[in-house]
Amino acid sequence: MEEKRLMLLLISNNFQLHATRIPALSETMKVMESQHLIYVDSGLSCDTFNILYINHPELTQSELGKALDHYKINDLDYCIWINKENLSPRVRDTFKAFSIKEQASEVGMGLDLDEYRPILDYRHQDIKEVTNAAHLATYASVIAENWTPADQNVLHYYKQTSDHYLDPNNKIQLLIYYHKGQPVSCVELFPSDAETIGFYGFATLEKFRGMGIGTTLLTFALNKAKELGYKNAILQGTADGLNIYKKMGFKEYTTYYEFA
Repeated sequence: MEEKRLMLLLISNNFQLHATRIPALSETMKVMESQHLIYVDSGLSCDTFNILYINHPELTQSELGKALDHYKINDLDYCIWINKENLSPRVRDTFKAFSIKEQASEVGMGLDLDEYRPILDYRHQDIKEVTNAAHLATYASVIAENWTPADQNVLHYYKQTSDHYLDPNNKIQLLIYYHKGQPVSCVELFPSDAETIGFYGFATLEKFRGMGIGTTLLTFALNKAKELGYKNAILQGTADGLNIYKKMGFKEYTTYYEFA
């Protein structure tokens, strides 16, 4: 039970920091907080980055209303995220009051890296780390091209925040998988403390799915996390990736829900 409580705390903390750390560093973006929620204004009308994270089951209507008014007044798309533990009857009633409906869900998962044994794969040589602005633009394009047409907001976001992602003090690592020289998949490694690292933004272009690229990228990321001395790896898994994550040793701890 203690292990589960600790992992739930690590997952929630990593999720919240991932949503807010880079926007908080950016002069063109805002991070606002009240007692039971925190929300981001990226300056872009994009629900990928304008995240409202509810981190307590005692959310009030006035708190949520103030955050929603901000997005409405500034004509910004947004999304709301909350985990199972905080989705109380009170929060559900508050959502109903604002006609907010569930859109999707993901599984909050964790892995004790002491139990993980590095996996060797010759295709790891096709993975490159983002180390400069040109690499970051390539990384952003892979993510953006998962929409049709490519989401220009994604490109703008990474261009505006480039210096922060590339700042070694933030210890964020972005990885790109190249298939025959073409960038086709990516993932972000985001640390929230000296022992905990989260994996975000797993994305593979549709044409290249089903080739084991995502699994290769995952094992490379896990190998790197263990090599760097992290003790806990966490991620939010979608249904199509659960079997792979479980095979690697990840355990299910909670469910994250997206509302809008």
